[in-house]
Amino acid sequence: MKRLLIALCALFFVTSLPAEAQPTWRHQVYFNAGPQFVTGNASDAYKTGLAIDGGYYFRASRTGFVGIAGGYHQFKGQGNIGNLNIIPIHLALKYNFSITGVQPYVGGEVGPYFLSNGSSETKFGAVPRVGLRLPLAEGIDLDLNVKYNIIFQDPENFTYVGTNGGFSYIVQ
Repeated sequence: MKRLLIALCALFFVTSLPAEAQPTWRHQVYFNAGPQFVTGNASDAYKTGLAIDGGYYFRASRTGFVGIAGGYHQFKGQGNIGNLNIIPIHLALKYNFSITGVQPYVGGEVGPYFLSNGSSETKFGAVPRVGLRLPLAEGIDLDLNVKYNIIFQDPENFTYVGTNGGFSYIVQ
């Protein structure tokens, strides 16, 4: 995980081009939703969940972005286990391999997860992410992505894979 974050940071800062090669837009807003598949031992306690996410990215270099991401994720408990509600609030990095046409990207998020299932607690976590943006109209893209959420806790991390789709908007 540490190597992935270092590699993403290196790609982010190496990709800067002179100002004349920069596109004119700098801001993106996105909204996603999709099923979340619990992995590991927690899959015995929780059913497949649903997530609604949103975020903002600032284009800091030609293809590198920094931003914030947040959402609401809910998992139904199985048996005597209650539902689990998760609210992530993260700092995010993203590297687009292209910023026009079809746009594959990789990214990562880190920050707190606010968990509630009868009692409330806050845990730290990380999220590697891969995605693809497909242009629909000028300034509007279809955003498809897969996120691997890792919530660090003892004795075992709570992990789940989100398959998300939604829209990304370029804000002038």
